[in-house]
Amino acid sequence: MNCICCLSDRIELHPLKINEYSRCKKCDFIFSINYTTEKFSDKIAHHYQHKDPHREVFNSKFFFYNFVLSYLKSRTKINERKILDVGCGYGYFLHMALQAGWKPFGIEVVEDAANKCREKIGYENIFQGELKAAGLAENSFDAITLWDVIAIVDNPYDELKECLRLLKKGGIIGIRTRNVLFQTSLFRLFGLIKKNALQLGLKEPYVFNKYCFSGKSLYALLSRIGYTNIKIDSSPLTSGDPYNHLPINYPVKLAKTCIDILSNFVFFLTRGRLLIAPSLLIWAEKP
Repeated sequence: MNCICCLSDRIELHPLKINEYSRCKKCDFIFSINYTTEKFSDKIAHHYQHKDPHREVFNSKFFFYNFVLSYLKSRTKINERKILDVGCGYGYFLHMALQAGWKPFGIEVVEDAANKCREKIGYENIFQGELKAAGLAENSFDAITLWDVIAIVDNPYDELKECLRLLKKGGIIGIRTRNVLFQTSLFRLFGLIKKNALQLGLKEPYVFNKYCFSGKSLYALLSRIGYTNIKIDSSPLTSGDPYNHLPINYPVKLAKTCIDILSNFVFFLTRGRLLIAPSLLIWAEKP
């Protein structure tokens, strides 16, 4: 077995959730070896219907969406700019992109979410299904975004390869995903207080998906596919606590502020070599 990111064969079992995860010792990529066989689209549909407080999540990501749209505007100087959001959900980000002057398109596997997105963006601009099934033309987009998507697709390599095909020369891809180094640290820390924390009504604060990326593993994967000018930063944090990890919101807001300050300080101190933020923001370009 080889790592899908760096192709290393230095794979070992990782002691997360009863050893169902493996880890690449070279790039710190962690992936599940006994993950559910439930179809990707069915799993996401279940998440949307039962777990995701959509409006609250959008409100928490409003600052992040503004931040990335400002960045993309600075990188794309043409007037007619086309953007594709893979995993566009209910279309909140695409609606903001539309208001900012972009021509928006979206991919969404969940029928209900895709239909709601069409109400905001237009029926012809939203495809309900998986990316490859959309049959989009090569060299079509100035920017493609995948916000909190790459860790849950069936095959990250194929998904990013298809995005490269769809981008115009010089086009930008933006990826946001959880930082596995932060999540594993949080897992270990929470384990020390888990029994008492659960009794107090605290939810587990860490998340492990099918694929769990570090900055190093994403750099290796994007480079292998053919992207250039890869830039990996600490992602701006979302605001509030839309998933209600605590009964009251203020402690989460305070903790996020402290983590954000610390992670940015460490990033600056190490000149970008050490990324300890909860999430990563990655930009790359099609040569």
